[in-house]
Formats: sequence, structure tokens, C-alpha cells
Amino acid sequence: MGEDLKDEFPWHWGVNPSVQFVVATLLLQHRDSARRFISELIRVRQLFRKHRLHRAVQFELLAVLILRIQNAGRAIPEDTIRRFKAIYDEMKRHHRFLTGPDDFPACAILTGQPGVPHMIGEKVEAIYDELDGHRFHKGNPLQTAANIMYLAPGSAHEVAGRATALRDEFRDNRVRITQRDYDELAILSILRLPAWDVVSQVLDIREQLGGVRPRIDRALKFDLAAGIAFVGLALRAAGSDQVGASVATAAAT
Repeated sequence: MGEDLKDEFPWHWGVNPSVQFVVATLLLQHRDSARRFISELIRVRQLFRKHRLHRAVQFELLAVLILRIQNAGRAIPEDTIRRFKAIYDEMKRHHRFLTGPDDFPACAILTGQPGVPHMIGEKVEAIYDELDGHRFHKGNPLQTAANIMYLAPGSAHEVAGRATALRDEFRDNRVRITQRDYDELAILSILRLPAWDVVSQVLDIREQLGGVRPRIDRALKFDLAAGIAFVGLALRAAGSDQVGASVATAAAT
């Protein structure tokens, strides 16, 4: 699939190989083809221009992939792009200088959630404010985390409380959570499980990854451990509202 994508991508797009790998993986998982996806991407990018959304190939690529998965591989309707733009405008309304094309993937995930754009934007902002009140650092990483955490069950207060409990449990186990880790923390907070249970799983997997050769650097090791732990714990809770295509796609992107 990766080789097929190389053949289909216009050379001037300059798609990052790591992004290409994620796209190939998700296309394979959802039984799509590189040719059909690229054809749809080119069409939807024209709709993005029509609705005055910024050019940003890497982020448009991921956003269209998510929208396509949410639409079961069918052509993405223009009404979906209107909804995408409305949610993006809500992000801009709350954080004018933080919001940009790097928020397209999260915006695409939110586009697939029920509710009017205004209410989605209000809850995301409520989560952001709750996290700020728990001494998370303001900025783009926190905005991304709040967007992901919209998928989590419960009120803004409950969701932020789970993220805070996870951060504190990691700290008690001598793992410092920095801004670069906020997205992993956001994914883990989707799980309605005790913080000690989630953290112990992450740390156990991280220790196992220590035996992988060639060695994985410390930051990537934590990212991988969090992702693997999330999948395992979500499968353990299979059948609950914690498991779904949007959550899996959020974890991947």
C-alpha cells in the first residue's frame, strides 16, 4: 500500500514518509485503495479551497482520510465540508492564534461526532479551561488534547479529572508528563478506568519495549507504550462506548 501511495502522490506534495506510512496502514485496515483515496483527496481539496480553508497538504491528507473512514469509504458530501468548516471556525473563535491547518485532523474527527458545531466548540473549550485549572500548560498541545478528549465519555469536569489523575499517577511513578505527551494523555483519558490500572499497563509495556533493538528513544517509547496500552485496555472493555472507529483513528493520527 505504501508503494502504491508513492506512485499516486504528485511529486510536488512532498508527503512526509511517516505520514505516508500512517495513511497506508489505515487504508489497508479499511480495505481502501491508494488510487481511490488520492482521487477523493484531490476532489475534496478543491472543496476546501471553495470553502476558504488553508492549503496544507500533510494535514489535509489526514483530515480527508478521517472523513473518508467516517463515511465508510464513500464520496465525502459537500455538506460534510461545510460542517468541517463550521467546527474549524468554532476553534478559531475560541483560539484565533492557536488554530491552524495542524488542527484539521482533530477537526475531521469532531466533524463525525453528533451535535451542532457551536455546542461541540463549547464543550471542547470547557475541557480546555478545566485542564488549565488543573495546571496543564496553555497552548497548541493543550488545544489538541482538548479536541481529542471531546471523544471521552462524561462531562468536561470528569474528563479533565481523569487526565489529571493519570498525570499525577505518572508523576508518582517518576514519569514527568510534558506538553509533548498531552495527546497520549488525552487518548488514555478516554478510558473510564482507574488511573493506577492504566498507568501500570503503560509502564509495563514501556519496560518491555526497552528490550527492542535497535533501541527506541525515551520519548517514542512512551508514545508507543501509551498507544499499545490504550488498544489493549479498550479491547478489554469491548462493547462499551469507549471503543469505536473515531477513537482508533484518533490514536493512529
